[in-house]
Amino acid sequence: MPEEQANKKIINVVFVGGGKGCYDILNLLKSYSPTHFLPRIVAVADIDEEAVGRRHAERLGIPTFSEYRQFLQDENIDLIIELTGIDEVLNDIHRNKLEKIKVLDHVGALFLWDIIAIQDEKIHLEKKVSDLDTMAAIGEIAYRLTHELRNPVMIIGGLVRRMMTRMDLPHKIRIRLKHMAAHVQHMEEVISDICDVVRPLQPHYTLTKMDEFLENWCNAARAEARLVGVVLNAKIDSDLPAIYIDPSLIRQALWHIVENSMDAMADTGGTINIKALLCWDTILIEISDSGSGFRDLSVTTAMQPFISTKQGRMGLGLSLCRQIILDHGGDIEIINKKDDGATIIIEIPIAFQVPRK
Repeated sequence: MPEEQANKKIINVVFVGGGKGCYDILNLLKSYSPTHFLPRIVAVADIDEEAVGRRHAERLGIPTFSEYRQFLQDENIDLIIELTGIDEVLNDIHRNKLEKIKVLDHVGALFLWDIIAIQDEKIHLEKKVSDLDTMAAIGEIAYRLTHELRNPVMIIGGLVRRMMTRMDLPHKIRIRLKHMAAHVQHMEEVISDICDVVRPLQPHYTLTKMDEFLENWCNAARAEARLVGVVLNAKIDSDLPAIYIDPSLIRQALWHIVENSMDAMADTGGTINIKALLCWDTILIEISDSGSGFRDLSVTTAMQPFISTKQGRMGLGLSLCRQIILDHGGDIEIINKKDDGATIIIEIPIAFQVPRK
């Protein structure tokens, strides 16, 4: 444990209520450490096993329970944060807890929520500024590449392909030209991939019924997964609202993620689980697989452009996904379990108007 953490007072905390508030607080604690104390989340209790905060706690290795009362008489608990918003639950906690245990109720949590939102927005903006700096540098590189290489490469590729159509071409020469054409095509694809990342996106927003959109996309993805021996399961909430998105770009981002999962399990087979649910003012899409995860990459590095563990790949897919989601005002997060798959969580804010450019 670092020296600055060793000097902080450890507070054992139990969350009662594993909904969106729990999810966001757990996320914030990963990126922001309190100044004067060190919170240790010892449990998350929620009767709903599918609650988004409870499931997120499970991924982080935090014990989860359906019942909270066993913690009310636990001498090791310092603080209970009640996030259910139910007065009966709050009153029950106050009546039966040990005197030493402090309680932050859902009214206080609403106040805390505003502070968290401000801090979260600050972190989000800092990350966005950092991403813009990175993308500006890549944009300069891409401009030079496209200006100096794209046209000559396309001309060479066209000439080679035309030469291959000659009927009097010797067989050995045709084989060599075919080999040359394959390399030229690869160069064209690399340049095109770089342009996809650095070219400013121009979303065309349309009002889209998200449950229908995601159901249709999952059906198409399920057919593709079946071809490589992968099972795709989907659970889409039936009451997702209609919001303004660019369906083409969102579909592209989702395809990149699922294709990565299918590539990781192409030889061994496996399962992809997709869930989409309404979480307050956002739609949360969770894509998890049973592959090998990002073995040699941190989750931060995996999002950076030109980073890939696959031979012959430029490593631009996840970077482009992140750019698309950020342009929709959302966020994307990777949770990596080495040798036990990866989970990617996408949050898309509910927008009933066309976002301002």
